[in-house]
Amino acid sequence: MQHAFFSLVRSGLWGTPADRQLFRSVSPDDWETVYRMANSQALLALTFDGISSLPAELRPPRALYLKWTARTAQIEQANKRLNQLLPELNTLYREAGLHPVLLKGQGIGTNYRTPLHRQCGDIDIYLGKQGQPIANRLLLQQGAIVEGEASDKHASYSLKGVHIENHRIILRLNSPLANRHFQQIIRKWYPQETDYALFSETGKEDSKAVSIAIPPATFNALYIFLHAFVHFLNSGIGLRQLCDWTCLLANRHKEIDATTLLRQLQDLGLLHAAQAFGYIAVTRLGLPANRLPFPLEGTKQIGEQLLEDILSTGNFGQHDNRIKPRPKGYWAGKWYTFCRATRRCNELRQFAPYEALWYPVTLIGGTIAIQINRLKGVKDKKARTKK
Repeated sequence: MQHAFFSLVRSGLWGTPADRQLFRSVSPDDWETVYRMANSQALLALTFDGISSLPAELRPPRALYLKWTARTAQIEQANKRLNQLLPELNTLYREAGLHPVLLKGQGIGTNYRTPLHRQCGDIDIYLGKQGQPIANRLLLQQGAIVEGEASDKHASYSLKGVHIENHRIILRLNSPLANRHFQQIIRKWYPQETDYALFSETGKEDSKAVSIAIPPATFNALYIFLHAFVHFLNSGIGLRQLCDWTCLLANRHKEIDATTLLRQLQDLGLLHAAQAFGYIAVTRLGLPANRLPFPLEGTKQIGEQLLEDILSTGNFGQHDNRIKPRPKGYWAGKWYTFCRATRRCNELRQFAPYEALWYPVTLIGGTIAIQINRLKGVKDKKARTKK
């Protein structure tokens, strides 16, 4: 069913008809398999667009079709909630003198043919090390609720039913040398040289659209790949992350400096990994090869290995049936995550040896940072209680 599934994905990405020949002998059980694939890869609404290009007699059975329709509507509503809140957050932060930059998510959604059909998650906003604490206080004043553990990279909140992450650090690479270089790349453009995108409730430009800062296109092409790759090393990724990168490369290619992007990937030691991602983008998702800043010769083996892992693990590794459930205890869970990530990095070290080597160290450092933040939070709470 892979061929049928990818035909639907390409149809949703580019607005071309799905290959009817692939669906003439698809059984109800086969359609259930395609649905599960789309669900595990966070591509339900995108593949529904592909289904819409098929004649009625080749579409899924009625019950499944209605289920697919309902899930697509839910994804649209989730996107609208985020798009409604975005301008409010942007105004709140800017009026406080901050320089918020929208990361990933809704910003990347603007590159999709149908932005509301990109399966969304949360709102990620970069504010820098000085700006983030101020933004955190502003959210609390608006009635936001703290969610999860604050890491050294971001703090998480819930406001009006939307998950928000205020970032003090955009991303940290595992290799100290590569990470130092990556942070230098960020400092070259933030905050003076951001791009802007227009946002409305529908995700498209209209009379009510609001301009919000996003990263420059060349940096974004680097960052979206890096973010996906870091999650790939940790637990796995879904095809949605590949679709994000593919849509960005396809629709912003005139603004992306291919020479700079290639050099940065080489400097970070991640060109080989990026070529594996590019292999899938071209051979499965339909990206024209000339939209990549590097050649794909000799990448089939590692590209197919990446694809096999993506189809096995699903979105952020949440559908990997090969692993045992995470233990319920706090420290037992931490140890489980560490062991799993270490084992996974060892298996995938050929993609980026230095990143894989340093990843367990990054996990330990992240856990220490979380504990320090927890202790600081306890002390601050005691101090407020005494007052």
